[in-house]
Amino acid sequence: MALVQNKQPETRFDLAGPMGIQGISFLPKVVTFFKDAITATGNDDFWVAPAGTFITQAFIRADLALDSTDATATLGTDGDADALIDATDFDPKTTGNSASNIGSATAAGAVGLYLKDGDTIRLALAGAAPAAGALSGFLVYYEMGAMIARGKHFDID
Repeated sequence: MALVQNKQPETRFDLAGPMGIQGISFLPKVVTFFKDAITATGNDDFWVAPAGTFITQAFIRADLALDSTDATATLGTDGDADALIDATDFDPKTTGNSASNIGSATAAGAVGLYLKDGDTIRLALAGAAPAAGALSGFLVYYEMGAMIARGKHFDID
């Protein structure tokens, strides 16, 4: 699995000193994924999220339909494969179909998923093995540890 740099991106919205936390705002991070030439079912673990990661949005689309009558695709963790997008949220059997965790009636992470200890992110394919298919998507997230390490806006005593 590839590594993603562990530094929360930031932008300055005020002209406070260059090393000061005043005037800093944190931006979300985004990782993308693509699985091409899908001809089998199984689990694809593709990213190890660091401890303290909060995933705010997960998105997946069918770039090329999985041509199996009962193919399913879910997005989650290695311990809960449909934590973000489950089989009732997403139908990968039609090219162009898409889904997001936002507003899901069934996914545990429908309004976000906090990974206190970090976790392995998994794309899981089930059902009869397709002869063709391609899926892509992205995750939008924040790294709480990296933000606090940069500096606290308010140190509440």
